[in-house]
Order: sequence, then C-alpha cells, then structure tokens
Amino acid sequence: MAGAPETIAIAVEPPLARITLARPEVLNAIDGRMLVEIRAALAAAAADPAIRVIAVAGAGGRAFSAGIDVAYVKDLEGFGAREVGRELHRTFLALRTTEKPIVAAIDGLCLGAGLELAVSCDFMIASDRSRFGLPNIDRGIPAIVEAAILPLAVGIQGARELAYTGEFWDAAKAERRGLLHAVVAADELAREVDDRCERLAAKSATGLATQKEIVHKWMTTDLETAIDFSINTVVLSFGSRDQREGMGSFLARHEEGGDDERR
Repeated sequence: MAGAPETIAIAVEPPLARITLARPEVLNAIDGRMLVEIRAALAAAAADPAIRVIAVAGAGGRAFSAGIDVAYVKDLEGFGAREVGRELHRTFLALRTTEKPIVAAIDGLCLGAGLELAVSCDFMIASDRSRFGLPNIDRGIPAIVEAAILPLAVGIQGARELAYTGEFWDAAKAERRGLLHAVVAADELAREVDDRCERLAAKSATGLATQKEIVHKWMTTDLETAIDFSINTVVLSFGSRDQREGMGSFLARHEEGGDDERR
C-alpha cells in the first residue's frame, strides 16, 4: 500500500517493531483501512531480518480498541457484512501466522473485534484498568470470526459468558480466567511489555517461528495431525546454529555444575 499509514503508527526499533492503533478519537475502532494497514505492517516486519518481535498497542490511553467502527459497517447488507467478516479474519489470521511472536499491550477497553485482534496475538499483557467484552450481542449481532479462539483461551463456559451476556470482565477476572498473561499498573505497562519483548528477542528466531507454527496446528487440526506435524517440523530447528549453540551451552553449563539433567 502506497503512502504512510493513516490509521496506525509504526515504529521500527530493532529487534522490536511497534504497531500502534492510532484512531484514539474513536477509541481505536477498526475500519477497513486499518485492517489493510495492519496486514502491511505485519508483512514488513516479517520480511525484516532485524525484527525479532512485534508489539501491538492502542493510542490514547482509553482503549486498545473498542471494536469495529460502526460507521464502517452500519449500512452493510448481507454479502457486504460477510466480506467484512472475511477481511477481519484475513488480518487476525495474519497475526496468528506471522512467524515472529506478537505481544498485545492492552490499556483500557478491549472489546468486540478489538478483543478478537488481541487474542490473535501470542501474548496479552494488560493494565489493571483494562476491560474486556463482546458487547455486540447488545446490538443484536453475534460474536464471529476470531471470537472462535476464545473457548481455547477461557473455556467454553467463559466464552459463553462473554458472548451471551455482553458484560465486561475487568483485568483481574480476565487474568484469573486465563485470557491474560500479566496484569500491571498502567504506568508499568510499557516496561512490562518491553521486558517480555526483550526476553522473546533473545530466543532463537528459528525456534520461535517453528514453535508458533506448531501451536497454530495445535489450535486448528486434530490431535494426531498436530502431533505428526510437530514431529516432522522439528527438523527445521535441529541442526540450526541456534540449536547447536543452545544445546552446547546447556551441556557445558551442567557438566561444570555436575548436574546430569538433560531435559
């Protein structure tokens, strides 16, 4: 896509790429242009060998994203609504399948399609003032698209609660139900996210890319297919420089300490 993005901000700070949803005047509501620009940013980060981790945040301090922009969808009819659903899925699938780990930094509201975007990332870290929900049911619209991931994240009963009631979970409940990896004070969020990104960036890029692909198969195929895929895919890591150096370092460290553990 030509020209600078209009709905997101991109900061490239190797080994990290930051994507910020930048429509704070509408609580970072998602429209068609934002979906295209997110995909373009992900593709650029994936192609840049200096980038090891991607962080996604929302501007303004009031919302990660309040969901779909009503102005974007209010006049749609059946086939148009279906195309919007497909466009959302293209973007969320890109988040799930981009080979580099993605950390969502959530501060404020994370609702509807915004929650689907966040749960499509590999890690979700939130401020303690964040809230989560699927309020579209209050407008007569069921949860669709990557809301299908929620039963894997919070169990079928948690997903029913969110989808049927439209009620919000606070950050403490979201963490307790397994949706979040960490909850911190708002003024500590940036540091917590940076720390997580630094730890991920220190891992083997090949190992993480392979692991992310394996996890995707765990989520999307039957058990035996997923196991078989993981066994065959491990050849991408074995024999790599990262694997040889990592195992060599492990063995040397434990031989010096007299520890014969080999896990």
